[in-house]
Amino acid sequence: MRRTGPITAALAASLLATVAGAQTFEPGGPDAAAYGQAQGYPAGTWDNWYEKPHMVWGFSHYDSLVKTHTLPAAAKPWTFKRAAAEPELHYVPDILHLKDGPVLGLADYMARVPATGLLILKDDTILVERYQYGRTDKDRFTSQSMAKTLVSLLLGAAIADGRVKGIGDLAEAYVPTLKGSAYGQTPLKALLQMSSGVAFEDAEPRGLYQDIHSGVDEGTALAKYARTTPAGSRFQYSCGDSETLTTVVRHATGQSLSDYLTAKVWQPMGAEAEARWEVDASGQEIGCSGFNATLRDYGRLGRLLAHDGAWEGKQLIPKDWLLAATTLDPADAQVASGTAAHLYGYGYQVWVPPPKVSPDGRRLFALLGAEGQYIFIDPKTKLVMVQTSVKTDNLPLTSPHSETLALWLAVIRELEK
Repeated sequence: MRRTGPITAALAASLLATVAGAQTFEPGGPDAAAYGQAQGYPAGTWDNWYEKPHMVWGFSHYDSLVKTHTLPAAAKPWTFKRAAAEPELHYVPDILHLKDGPVLGLADYMARVPATGLLILKDDTILVERYQYGRTDKDRFTSQSMAKTLVSLLLGAAIADGRVKGIGDLAEAYVPTLKGSAYGQTPLKALLQMSSGVAFEDAEPRGLYQDIHSGVDEGTALAKYARTTPAGSRFQYSCGDSETLTTVVRHATGQSLSDYLTAKVWQPMGAEAEARWEVDASGQEIGCSGFNATLRDYGRLGRLLAHDGAWEGKQLIPKDWLLAATTLDPADAQVASGTAAHLYGYGYQVWVPPPKVSPDGRRLFALLGAEGQYIFIDPKTKLVMVQTSVKTDNLPLTSPHSETLALWLAVIRELEK
Protein backbone atom coordinates (compact mmCIF):
# COMPACT_ATOMS: atom_id res chain seq x y z
CA MET A 1 0.00 0.00 0.00
CA ARG A 2 1.47 3.35 -1.05
CA ARG A 3 1.95 5.86 1.79
CA THR A 4 2.04 9.61 1.51
CA GLY A 5 1.92 12.43 4.02
CA PRO A 6 4.15 13.81 6.82
CA ILE A 7 6.04 10.57 7.40
CA THR A 8 9.47 12.14 7.86
CA ALA A 9 8.31 14.52 10.57
CA ALA A 10 6.38 11.80 12.36
CA LEU A 11 9.30 9.37 12.37
CA ALA A 12 11.73 12.06 13.46
CA ALA A 13 9.48 12.96 16.38
CA SER A 14 9.18 9.33 17.41
CA LEU A 15 12.97 9.08 17.80
CA LEU A 16 12.69 11.42 20.78
CA ALA A 17 10.35 9.07 22.61
CA THR A 18 11.31 6.91 25.55
CA VAL A 19 10.10 3.35 25.17
CA ALA A 20 9.39 1.09 28.15
CA GLY A 21 8.16 -2.31 27.00
CA ALA A 22 5.15 -1.71 24.78
CA GLN A 23 4.64 1.79 26.15
CA THR A 24 5.85 4.93 24.41
CA PHE A 25 6.31 8.21 26.26
CA GLU A 26 6.80 11.30 24.09
CA PRO A 27 7.83 14.61 25.68
CA GLY A 28 6.29 16.63 22.87
CA GLY A 29 3.33 16.40 20.54
CA PRO A 30 1.61 18.34 17.77
CA ASP A 31 1.98 22.09 18.33
CA ALA A 32 3.76 21.37 21.61
CA ALA A 33 5.10 24.93 21.89
CA ALA A 34 1.59 26.37 22.06
CA TYR A 35 0.65 23.74 24.63
CA GLY A 36 3.49 24.94 26.88
CA GLN A 37 6.25 22.37 26.44
CA ALA A 38 9.04 24.87 27.11
CA GLN A 39 7.36 25.80 30.40
CA GLY A 40 6.88 22.16 31.40
CA TYR A 41 3.17 22.28 30.52
CA PRO A 42 2.38 24.81 33.25
CA ALA A 43 -0.29 24.41 35.88
CA GLY A 44 -3.43 26.45 35.56
CA THR A 45 -6.32 27.68 37.65
CA TRP A 46 -10.07 27.25 37.47
CA ASP A 47 -10.17 30.28 35.18
CA ASN A 48 -7.66 29.06 32.58
CA TRP A 49 -7.19 25.28 32.82
CA TYR A 50 -9.21 24.87 29.60
CA GLU A 51 -6.91 27.17 27.61
CA LYS A 52 -3.45 26.87 26.08
CA PRO A 53 -0.78 26.66 27.49
CA HIS A 54 -2.51 25.15 30.54
CA MET A 55 -4.68 22.52 28.83
CA VAL A 56 -2.24 19.61 29.01
CA TRP A 57 -1.86 20.12 32.74
CA GLY A 58 -5.55 20.90 33.21
CA PHE A 59 -6.83 17.80 31.42
CA SER A 60 -4.50 15.55 33.45
CA HIS A 61 -4.90 17.38 36.80
CA TYR A 62 -8.52 18.49 36.67
CA ASP A 63 -9.26 16.61 39.88
CA SER A 64 -6.86 18.92 41.75
CA LEU A 65 -9.05 21.92 40.89
CA VAL A 66 -12.38 20.60 42.17
CA LYS A 67 -13.89 18.73 45.09
CA THR A 68 -14.00 14.99 44.35
CA HIS A 69 -14.92 11.59 45.68
CA THR A 70 -12.27 8.89 45.39
CA LEU A 71 -12.79 5.43 43.93
CA PRO A 72 -10.03 3.24 45.45
CA ALA A 73 -8.02 0.86 43.29
CA ALA A 74 -8.67 -2.84 43.60
CA ALA A 75 -6.73 -4.62 46.32
CA LYS A 76 -5.52 -7.03 43.63
CA PRO A 77 -5.45 -5.19 40.27
CA TRP A 78 -6.19 -7.17 37.13
CA THR A 79 -3.28 -7.07 34.68
CA PHE A 80 -3.33 -6.80 30.89
CA LYS A 81 -1.12 -8.91 28.68
CA ARG A 82 1.04 -7.05 26.15
CA ALA A 83 1.71 -7.70 22.50
CA ALA A 84 5.35 -8.24 21.61
CA ALA A 85 5.21 -5.39 19.10
CA GLU A 86 2.79 -2.73 17.92
CA PRO A 87 0.67 -3.71 14.92
CA GLU A 88 1.15 -1.75 11.74
CA LEU A 89 -1.95 0.30 11.02
CA HIS A 90 -2.97 2.16 7.88
CA TYR A 91 -5.78 4.69 7.65
CA VAL A 92 -7.06 7.50 5.45
CA PRO A 93 -7.73 10.60 7.59
CA ASP A 94 -10.90 11.71 5.77
CA ILE A 95 -13.50 8.94 5.85
CA LEU A 96 -15.39 10.63 3.00
CA HIS A 97 -12.44 10.04 0.70
CA LEU A 98 -11.15 6.62 1.69
CA LYS A 99 -10.15 5.71 -1.85
CA ASP A 100 -8.15 8.76 -2.88
CA GLY A 101 -6.83 10.23 0.39
CA PRO A 102 -3.29 9.86 1.76
CA VAL A 103 -2.61 6.59 3.57
CA LEU A 104 -1.07 7.25 6.97
CA GLY A 105 0.19 5.20 9.89
CA LEU A 106 0.09 5.40 13.67
CA ALA A 107 3.20 7.60 13.89
CA ASP A 108 1.51 10.05 11.53
CA TYR A 109 -1.64 10.04 13.63
CA MET A 110 0.27 10.92 16.79
CA ALA A 111 2.10 13.67 14.90
CA ARG A 112 -1.19 15.17 13.66
CA VAL A 113 -3.68 14.74 16.54
CA PRO A 114 -2.96 16.22 20.00
CA ALA A 115 -3.66 13.03 21.91
CA THR A 116 -2.24 12.94 25.43
CA GLY A 117 -2.80 9.18 25.49
CA LEU A 118 -3.78 6.44 23.04
CA LEU A 119 -4.55 2.85 24.03
CA ILE A 120 -5.62 0.07 21.68
CA LEU A 121 -6.41 -3.35 23.09
CA LYS A 122 -7.93 -6.59 21.94
CA ASP A 123 -9.70 -8.27 24.82
CA ASP A 124 -7.01 -8.85 27.47
CA THR A 125 -4.00 -7.73 25.41
CA ILE A 126 -2.63 -4.22 24.96
CA LEU A 127 -1.55 -3.65 21.37
CA VAL A 128 -0.72 0.07 21.54
CA GLU A 129 -0.06 2.34 24.52
CA ARG A 130 1.31 5.77 23.72
CA TYR A 131 1.56 9.03 25.63
CA GLN A 132 2.47 12.54 24.47
CA TYR A 133 3.12 15.97 25.99
CA GLY A 134 5.04 14.44 28.89
CA ARG A 135 2.00 12.54 30.20
CA THR A 136 2.45 9.04 31.67
CA ASP A 137 0.50 5.98 32.75
CA LYS A 138 0.26 7.50 36.23
CA ASP A 139 -1.75 10.53 35.12
CA ARG A 140 -5.50 10.70 35.65
CA PHE A 141 -7.20 12.10 32.55
CA THR A 142 -10.53 13.86 32.81
CA SER A 143 -13.46 12.27 31.05
CA GLN A 144 -15.52 15.23 29.91
CA SER A 145 -18.88 13.80 28.77
CA MET A 146 -17.74 10.17 28.85
CA ALA A 147 -18.96 10.31 32.46
CA LYS A 148 -22.54 10.32 31.20
CA THR A 149 -22.23 6.66 30.22
CA LEU A 150 -21.16 5.78 33.77
CA VAL A 151 -24.45 7.22 35.03
CA SER A 152 -26.32 4.97 32.60
CA LEU A 153 -24.42 1.89 33.79
CA LEU A 154 -25.31 2.69 37.37
CA LEU A 155 -28.98 3.15 36.54
CA GLY A 156 -28.92 -0.31 34.94
CA ALA A 157 -27.33 -1.69 38.10
CA ALA A 158 -29.93 0.05 40.26
CA ILE A 159 -32.74 -1.56 38.25
CA ALA A 160 -31.09 -4.98 38.65
CA ASP A 161 -30.78 -4.35 42.39
CA GLY A 162 -34.46 -3.46 42.65
CA ARG A 163 -33.72 0.15 43.62
CA VAL A 164 -35.41 1.46 40.46
CA LYS A 165 -38.46 -0.30 38.99
CA GLY A 166 -37.81 0.50 35.31
CA ILE A 167 -37.14 3.13 32.69
CA GLY A 168 -40.83 3.84 32.26
CA ASP A 169 -40.88 5.46 35.70
CA LEU A 170 -40.95 9.24 36.03
CA ALA A 171 -37.95 10.91 37.64
CA GLU A 172 -40.13 12.42 40.35
CA ALA A 173 -40.87 8.93 41.67
CA TYR A 174 -37.35 8.95 43.13
CA VAL A 175 -36.60 12.64 43.70
CA PRO A 176 -39.24 14.43 45.81
CA THR A 177 -37.97 17.93 44.97
CA LEU A 178 -38.67 17.26 41.28
CA LYS A 179 -42.36 16.63 41.97
CA GLY A 180 -44.55 18.42 39.44
CA SER A 181 -41.64 19.85 37.44
CA ALA A 182 -40.83 19.20 33.78
CA TYR A 183 -37.83 17.04 34.57
CA GLY A 184 -39.76 15.30 37.33
CA GLN A 185 -42.51 14.31 34.91
CA THR A 186 -40.08 12.91 32.34
CA PRO A 187 -39.73 9.11 31.97
CA LEU A 188 -36.25 7.79 32.67
CA LYS A 189 -36.01 6.39 29.14
CA ALA A 190 -36.45 9.87 27.63
CA LEU A 191 -33.71 11.17 29.93
CA LEU A 192 -31.41 8.31 28.93
CA GLN A 193 -31.94 9.14 25.26
CA MET A 194 -31.50 12.91 25.66
CA SER A 195 -35.12 13.34 24.65
CA SER A 196 -36.67 15.00 27.71
CA GLY A 197 -38.00 17.94 25.70
CA VAL A 198 -36.92 20.23 28.54
CA ALA A 199 -35.31 23.51 27.49
CA PHE A 200 -31.70 23.41 28.66
CA GLU A 201 -28.89 25.15 26.81
CA ASP A 202 -26.02 22.70 27.11
CA ALA A 203 -23.56 25.33 25.94
CA GLU A 204 -24.43 27.54 28.93
CA PRO A 205 -25.37 25.39 31.93
CA ARG A 206 -23.90 27.96 34.29
CA GLY A 207 -27.13 28.61 36.16
CA LEU A 208 -27.49 24.95 37.12
CA TYR A 209 -23.86 24.57 38.14
CA GLN A 210 -23.82 27.81 40.10
CA ASP A 211 -26.80 26.54 42.04
CA ILE A 212 -25.51 23.06 42.82
CA HIS A 213 -21.99 24.26 43.63
CA SER A 214 -23.44 26.75 46.09
CA GLY A 215 -25.43 24.05 47.89
CA VAL A 216 -28.84 24.23 46.24
CA ASP A 217 -30.53 20.81 46.13
CA GLU A 218 -30.14 19.27 42.66
CA GLY A 219 -33.83 18.55 42.35
CA THR A 220 -34.70 22.13 43.25
CA ALA A 221 -32.15 23.46 40.75
CA LEU A 222 -33.40 21.19 37.96
CA ALA A 223 -37.05 21.96 38.67
CA LYS A 224 -36.57 25.48 37.28
CA TYR A 225 -36.53 24.26 33.69
CA ALA A 226 -39.64 24.03 31.50
CA ARG A 227 -40.59 21.57 28.76
CA THR A 228 -40.81 22.86 25.20
CA THR A 229 -41.52 19.62 23.29
CA PRO A 230 -43.16 16.34 24.34
CA ALA A 231 -40.87 13.91 26.14
CA GLY A 232 -39.47 11.29 23.76
CA SER A 233 -40.19 13.25 20.59
CA ARG A 234 -36.93 15.08 19.85
CA PHE A 235 -33.24 14.50 20.54
CA GLN A 236 -31.45 17.40 22.21
CA TYR A 237 -28.09 16.73 23.83
CA SER A 238 -28.41 18.13 27.33
CA CYS A 239 -26.45 18.07 30.56
CA GLY A 240 -29.73 18.62 32.35
CA ASP A 241 -30.98 15.16 31.33
CA SER A 242 -27.77 13.56 32.64
CA GLU A 243 -27.89 15.50 35.90
CA THR A 244 -31.48 14.41 36.46
CA LEU A 245 -30.49 10.76 35.99
CA THR A 246 -27.58 11.25 38.40
CA THR A 247 -29.96 12.62 41.01
CA VAL A 248 -32.33 9.68 40.49
CA VAL A 249 -29.51 7.15 40.99
CA ARG A 250 -28.29 8.88 44.13
CA HIS A 251 -31.76 9.03 45.70
CA ALA A 252 -32.73 5.52 44.63
CA THR A 253 -29.59 3.83 45.92
CA GLY A 254 -28.95 6.00 48.96
CA GLN A 255 -25.27 6.04 48.00
CA SER A 256 -22.90 8.35 46.23
CA LEU A 257 -22.34 7.37 42.62
CA SER A 258 -18.64 6.96 43.39
CA ASP A 259 -19.32 4.38 46.11
CA TYR A 260 -21.85 2.58 43.93
CA LEU A 261 -19.48 2.51 40.94
CA THR A 262 -16.62 1.35 43.16
CA ALA A 263 -18.65 -1.62 44.40
CA LYS A 264 -20.30 -2.49 41.09
CA VAL A 265 -17.50 -1.90 38.59
CA TRP A 266 -14.25 -0.28 39.66
CA GLN A 267 -12.96 -2.84 42.12
CA PRO A 268 -14.55 -5.96 40.59
CA MET A 269 -12.85 -5.21 37.25
CA GLY A 270 -9.49 -4.86 39.03
CA ALA A 271 -8.73 -1.16 38.53
CA GLU A 272 -5.04 -0.54 39.08
CA ALA A 273 -5.31 3.09 40.23
CA GLU A 274 -7.74 5.21 42.15
CA ALA A 275 -10.13 7.36 40.19
CA ARG A 276 -11.76 10.61 41.24
CA TRP A 277 -15.19 12.02 40.38
CA GLU A 278 -16.08 15.67 40.73
CA VAL A 279 -18.87 16.43 43.18
CA ASP A 280 -21.01 19.47 43.94
CA ALA A 281 -21.56 21.19 47.27
CA SER A 282 -23.97 18.48 48.44
CA GLY A 283 -21.52 15.71 47.63
CA GLN A 284 -23.35 14.52 44.52
CA GLU A 285 -21.27 13.60 41.49
CA ILE A 286 -21.47 15.78 38.40
CA GLY A 287 -23.14 13.39 36.00
CA CYS A 288 -22.21 15.35 32.89
CA SER A 289 -18.44 15.16 33.32
CA GLY A 290 -15.66 15.32 35.89
CA PHE A 291 -14.59 11.66 36.11
CA ASN A 292 -10.80 11.19 36.18
CA ALA A 293 -8.88 7.94 35.63
CA THR A 294 -5.72 6.51 34.12
CA LEU A 295 -5.62 5.42 30.50
CA ARG A 296 -5.42 1.70 31.29
CA ASP A 297 -8.32 1.88 33.72
CA TYR A 298 -10.39 3.51 30.98
CA GLY A 299 -9.23 0.52 28.93
CA ARG A 300 -10.52 -1.88 31.58
CA LEU A 301 -13.87 -0.11 31.46
CA GLY A 302 -13.88 -0.48 27.67
CA ARG A 303 -13.10 -4.18 27.96
CA LEU A 304 -15.97 -4.63 30.42
CA LEU A 305 -18.32 -2.99 27.93
CA ALA A 306 -16.92 -5.07 25.06
CA HIS A 307 -17.99 -8.13 27.05
CA ASP A 308 -21.46 -6.61 27.55
CA GLY A 309 -20.93 -6.02 31.25
CA ALA A 310 -19.16 -9.30 32.13
CA TRP A 311 -15.72 -9.51 33.69
CA GLU A 312 -13.87 -12.82 33.73
CA GLY A 313 -17.15 -14.70 33.71
CA LYS A 314 -18.94 -12.54 36.31
CA GLN A 315 -21.75 -10.24 35.17
CA LEU A 316 -21.09 -6.82 36.75
CA ILE A 317 -23.66 -4.85 34.74
CA PRO A 318 -26.72 -6.70 33.37
CA LYS A 319 -26.17 -7.87 29.81
CA ASP A 320 -29.72 -7.02 28.77
CA TRP A 321 -29.14 -3.45 29.94
CA LEU A 322 -25.96 -3.12 27.88
CA LEU A 323 -27.64 -4.56 24.82
CA ALA A 324 -30.59 -2.18 25.13
CA ALA A 325 -28.31 0.76 25.87
CA THR A 326 -26.13 0.20 22.82
CA THR A 327 -28.62 -0.99 20.20
CA LEU A 328 -30.60 1.44 18.06
CA ASP A 329 -34.31 0.69 18.09
CA PRO A 330 -36.03 1.92 14.90
CA ALA A 331 -39.09 2.63 17.03
CA ASP A 332 -37.14 5.43 18.72
CA ALA A 333 -37.01 7.52 15.60
CA GLN A 334 -35.66 10.64 17.31
CA VAL A 335 -32.37 8.87 18.10
CA ALA A 336 -32.19 5.82 15.84
CA SER A 337 -31.31 7.29 12.47
CA GLY A 338 -28.17 9.13 13.46
CA THR A 339 -28.23 12.44 15.25
CA ALA A 340 -24.81 13.88 14.48
CA ALA A 341 -24.01 14.28 10.77
CA HIS A 342 -25.79 10.93 10.34
CA LEU A 343 -22.78 9.15 11.84
CA TYR A 344 -24.23 8.37 15.25
CA GLY A 345 -27.47 7.45 16.85
CA TYR A 346 -27.92 7.68 20.59
CA GLY A 347 -28.56 4.89 23.06
CA TYR A 348 -28.75 5.21 26.83
CA GLN A 349 -26.20 8.01 27.40
CA VAL A 350 -23.91 6.41 24.82
CA TRP A 351 -23.26 7.07 21.12
CA VAL A 352 -24.17 4.30 18.66
CA PRO A 353 -23.28 4.39 14.95
CA PRO A 354 -26.20 3.24 12.82
CA PRO A 355 -25.62 0.03 10.79
CA LYS A 356 -24.87 2.00 7.62
CA VAL A 357 -21.73 3.42 9.27
CA SER A 358 -20.28 0.39 11.04
CA PRO A 359 -18.41 -2.42 9.25
CA ASP A 360 -20.86 -5.12 8.08
CA GLY A 361 -23.58 -3.42 10.11
CA ARG A 362 -22.27 -4.77 13.41
CA ARG A 363 -23.09 -3.19 16.77
CA LEU A 364 -20.48 -0.61 17.73
CA PHE A 365 -20.70 2.09 20.36
CA ALA A 366 -18.60 4.84 21.90
CA LEU A 367 -18.19 7.09 24.91
CA LEU A 368 -17.44 10.61 23.68
CA GLY A 369 -16.15 13.66 25.54
CA ALA A 370 -15.28 17.17 24.40
CA GLU A 371 -11.78 17.90 23.09
CA GLY A 372 -11.14 14.32 22.04
CA GLN A 373 -11.87 12.01 24.99
CA TYR A 374 -13.09 8.73 23.48
CA ILE A 375 -13.62 5.07 24.27
CA PHE A 376 -14.61 3.00 21.21
CA ILE A 377 -15.95 -0.53 21.66
CA ASP A 378 -16.50 -3.40 19.21
CA PRO A 379 -18.18 -6.26 21.12
CA LYS A 380 -17.77 -8.66 18.17
CA THR A 381 -13.97 -8.56 18.14
CA LYS A 382 -13.39 -7.25 21.69
CA LEU A 383 -11.34 -4.41 20.20
CA VAL A 384 -11.24 -1.22 22.27
CA MET A 385 -9.58 2.11 21.54
CA VAL A 386 -9.17 4.79 24.20
CA GLN A 387 -7.98 8.32 23.50
CA THR A 388 -7.43 11.28 25.79
CA SER A 389 -6.72 14.57 24.09
CA VAL A 390 -6.54 18.35 24.08
CA LYS A 391 -7.75 18.82 20.52
CA THR A 392 -9.36 22.25 20.54
CA ASP A 393 -8.57 22.94 16.89
CA ASN A 394 -9.66 19.63 15.38
CA LEU A 395 -12.96 18.67 13.83
CA PRO A 396 -15.35 16.94 16.22
CA LEU A 397 -15.67 13.18 16.09
CA THR A 398 -19.19 13.59 14.77
CA SER A 399 -17.78 15.15 11.59
CA PRO A 400 -17.43 12.78 8.63
CA HIS A 401 -13.91 14.19 8.32
CA SER A 402 -12.91 13.01 11.80
CA GLU A 403 -9.41 11.54 11.77
CA THR A 404 -10.00 9.67 15.02
CA LEU A 405 -13.04 7.89 13.65
CA ALA A 406 -11.04 6.98 10.55
CA LEU A 407 -8.32 5.44 12.72
CA TRP A 408 -10.88 3.45 14.72
CA LEU A 409 -12.47 2.01 11.59
CA ALA A 410 -8.98 1.05 10.39
CA VAL A 411 -8.29 -0.68 13.72
CA ILE A 412 -11.38 -2.83 13.20
CA ARG A 413 -10.59 -3.51 9.56
CA GLU A 414 -6.94 -4.48 10.12
CA LEU A 415 -7.00 -6.12 13.58
CA GLU A 416 -10.29 -7.98 13.78
CA LYS A 417 -8.82 -11.33 12.72
